[in-house]
Amino acid sequence: MKLRADRLERLGNYFSRLTDEGKIPGWSAMVSQHGETVHESSGGMANIAAGIPMTADSIFRTWSLSKPMTSVAFMRLVEEGLVGLNDPVADYLPAFRDQRVYRAGLPAAPITEGLVEPMRMWHLLTHTAGLGYGAHQSHAVDTLYVNDGYTVEPPAGTGLAEAVEKWAAFPLRFQPGTAWNYGVSTDVLGRVIEVVSGKRLDEYMRESFFEPLGLKDSGFCVEARNKDRYAEIYTPTADGGIEHNPAASAYPTEAPLFLSGGGGIYTTVADYMKFLNMLANGGRVGNGSDQYLSPLTVESIRSNHLPRNVTLGSGFGSWGVPAVNELMPAAGFGLGFMTVQQPQEAHLLTREGEFFWLSMSSANFFVDPASGVCALVSPQLYPSRTLPITNRLRQFVYQAYC
Repeated sequence: MKLRADRLERLGNYFSRLTDEGKIPGWSAMVSQHGETVHESSGGMANIAAGIPMTADSIFRTWSLSKPMTSVAFMRLVEEGLVGLNDPVADYLPAFRDQRVYRAGLPAAPITEGLVEPMRMWHLLTHTAGLGYGAHQSHAVDTLYVNDGYTVEPPAGTGLAEAVEKWAAFPLRFQPGTAWNYGVSTDVLGRVIEVVSGKRLDEYMRESFFEPLGLKDSGFCVEARNKDRYAEIYTPTADGGIEHNPAASAYPTEAPLFLSGGGGIYTTVADYMKFLNMLANGGRVGNGSDQYLSPLTVESIRSNHLPRNVTLGSGFGSWGVPAVNELMPAAGFGLGFMTVQQPQEAHLLTREGEFFWLSMSSANFFVDPASGVCALVSPQLYPSRTLPITNRLRQFVYQAYC
């Protein structure tokens, strides 16, 4: 099946209408097939007050779109034999050796038990480690996080190593591998990368991920010289419009103390599509002969690693955390990505084998490996799920197949 560029114009028309209606500040979108760009559109503003337009080279914070990048970069270490998917996390981060697991009780006096089996690397990659985000406030353990200043990010002045030590001191929400819960697992994975590689996370990502893939505008900060390329984040207002969100828009101009592999990477749509095209191309970079990952590693990444091949809609679920998106009932989880297992359960245009992720500012992507198709859109609207952007992206891309 091939994509028809003329039918993909509906995608740009939709986001143009949202921009004209004042529901989003602007957007940038790209769709490719077998590494060739079939559709590219941008419009509206990256910075409304300054009159700076949105383009494919506008720099935006990926938020949770950092997680697939960090997970894939970790898999290079697996391929090099420096770490294994079944290795206990405590072999590299000793603070997790005496981990406790919540059973019952109030946050002030939780009743806990020991681990049945160790937390392993694949638990971190699949969000089945029992870690959470305090900001969810859906479990007694979340209260423990928040009481110590750990919501989505740690308290100011906290580095990655210190944050990981603190997370290890909190009880887990459940025994590793027995449930799924979205949380700080990928940040912990970033610390494992540091320990295994002997490099700071930003250095490792630059040398072993960004540069090999040709991602020239990606990193953990926005340099001062690029401030006019930065895409600000906006939030819906009660009257149906949007307003600038200064807290969500804040960014560092040099490498921060807390290097978040789970949410701290800045990039462009043009850069991120190079990453997605590598995955769609079985680990091969661009049109050359460089193989970033083995095709079989990519196949494993996008396969369902949840126990007994269950989906997130089967009750394995998220322990009270609100659904990340409409695709959760249809999806399992691979090594850093959700992966569609039962498309009929989503009631969206999707297909088995598609893998995807999304961010807090509504940027989201999917890859359809069967057809070599990748699609990404970044509208900079916080929070996500304010508008049906995740499902509309699929509607416009899948209807363009012929």
